[in-house]
Amino acid sequence: MAAETQITVDFLLISRCLGAVLWGAFVAAFMQFTKMGQFIAAERTWIAVVVGVGGDLLIGIGAEWWVMWMIVAFSSLGVIVRSLVNEHETEPALNRYKTKWAMEKAIDSCGNVIGALDKALAADGEAKRVRFVSLALGAAHQASREITAARYGEPEKSK
Repeated sequence: MAAETQITVDFLLISRCLGAVLWGAFVAAFMQFTKMGQFIAAERTWIAVVVGVGGDLLIGIGAEWWVMWMIVAFSSLGVIVRSLVNEHETEPALNRYKTKWAMEKAIDSCGNVIGALDKALAADGEAKRVRFVSLALGAAHQASREITAARYGEPEKSK
């Protein structure tokens, strides 16, 4: 007696995986090429996650757990590719903590400039005025360096 071999093709599984790839590519393209998608990706990441997972759940209605994992894996490919393509950007984000700290230091230095100039105006004698103007000039240069470092994302130099 000859043994029978039967090969079956699970069209539902294939269509779910293909649908997941297309869904992930659509979400990634939306986030990459539309203004609203760019805003959502940058400022409201949780919305992108909820929409992406919601689409995965719709694709996998009634599926077993391992099929759901495959759907999530296939749908994530588009977002992974989008992230890798965008990884080359070197501009510092303005909401990063180091940039904020550098800007706060620059604001403090500007306050030092104003304070020194106020003292120079109120000072008696040429030597005191020159001293306060010199302090103001030094603080202005420091503020300029801090703003430049924050703009270009240069690391803070230890003092």
